[in-house]
Amino acid sequence: MTKLEHFLQSFGGISRALSNKEYRIYWFGQIVMVQGFWIYKIAAGWLMWEMTNSSSWLGFLAAAYFLPVLFLGPAGGALADHFGHKYTAVIMGLLGSLISIIAAILTWTGNITPISLLLHAMSQGIAFSFEFPARQSLLPTLVGKGDMPAAVAVNSTTFYTSSFTGPIFGGLLLTIGSTEFGAGLSFITNAICMAWMVGALTFLRAPRDQNINKKKIFSILGNVSSGFVYSYKDKNIRLLILLLFSGSFFIRPYLDFLPEFSDKVFQTGKEGLSLLTAFSGIGSIFFAVFFAIRGRVDGLTLYLIYSQIGAMIFFILFAISENFAIGLILLSALGGLLVSSSIAVQSLIQHSVSDTYRARVISIVVSIAVGSPAISAMAIGWLSKYLGLQNSLIISGIIGIVITVLLSIKLMKRQHEIES
Repeated sequence: MTKLEHFLQSFGGISRALSNKEYRIYWFGQIVMVQGFWIYKIAAGWLMWEMTNSSSWLGFLAAAYFLPVLFLGPAGGALADHFGHKYTAVIMGLLGSLISIIAAILTWTGNITPISLLLHAMSQGIAFSFEFPARQSLLPTLVGKGDMPAAVAVNSTTFYTSSFTGPIFGGLLLTIGSTEFGAGLSFITNAICMAWMVGALTFLRAPRDQNINKKKIFSILGNVSSGFVYSYKDKNIRLLILLLFSGSFFIRPYLDFLPEFSDKVFQTGKEGLSLLTAFSGIGSIFFAVFFAIRGRVDGLTLYLIYSQIGAMIFFILFAISENFAIGLILLSALGGLLVSSSIAVQSLIQHSVSDTYRARVISIVVSIAVGSPAISAMAIGWLSKYLGLQNSLIISGIIGIVITVLLSIKLMKRQHEIES
């Protein structure tokens, strides 16, 4: 054993996942791509806030990006199963990069409006609906099934590490010149980051069973329905998906309202926005690294339950807070617990699902995790006009805790079966 191998072995699941050359290529692509996502999110959110000064428009922006994922995600998974995971991810990644370049040009030429920004976000969401489930479904072809929890955790570690560094980069870009110029730079940077991921994917070997086939399109529609039927009939997967929905719908939209928290509640401007988002990522990094090193399935059910309930408690505390420093601390805990529940539920689903239905089930999971907050963001944005943003978030958190506890009681009874 070389010194490098001995050193990596001390990192448990991380070393097992990264010991595979194919996965390392994928990972190097994702490191850059996820930076672009957070840079885009910071730029688009602040640009919309400056143009409208409205929490409702922030909710619409979130919905424009994520609602397509909710409705098209299952079709994206079926399409990936049909045409090939790698092929679908490459084509849609290139499309997303092109869309981001167009947004940068509109912003720099002064033609960006709230409506055009919504259309851009919707176009990105459509591309993401097909790209993400296809790319995620490549994981079982890159690592063995026993290393899937580690690979999922390493992916999440990369994503949430970028949720700390990405907003910092995004905040710096926004300070270059006017907001429009900085936002345009951010959109261009996002395009480059997506193109980087596409480049990494082209170096991966396409699995033999994932070459493009030319069956009729009607079989894709059948794949979509079969994915829903499979997910519903499997009691374990159904419970896990419902718990995922509870966390995603009731608490994840907090990120979309950070521009208003930064400007109105904490009065810290766009510099405060980048700090709020970054501190949410700090806690995420520590928890994600823990799960990546842990790299195994046993015990994940309890981690999932306790993390999600804890995240909802800190979500309510953050909504109550009006002190910037305390808000940063609460966001760090909230981000860490939220990523813990996310990693746990994704790992358990990846562990439980049949390879035949993997992309379809993953696409349903992605649709719920990413798309359902779009609906609640619109609802919270509308409710905030009458009750205020903080009270609206508190109500959402309380409902989320009640539903999570009820689902958790059922889930604990099936812990052994789920983890076996």
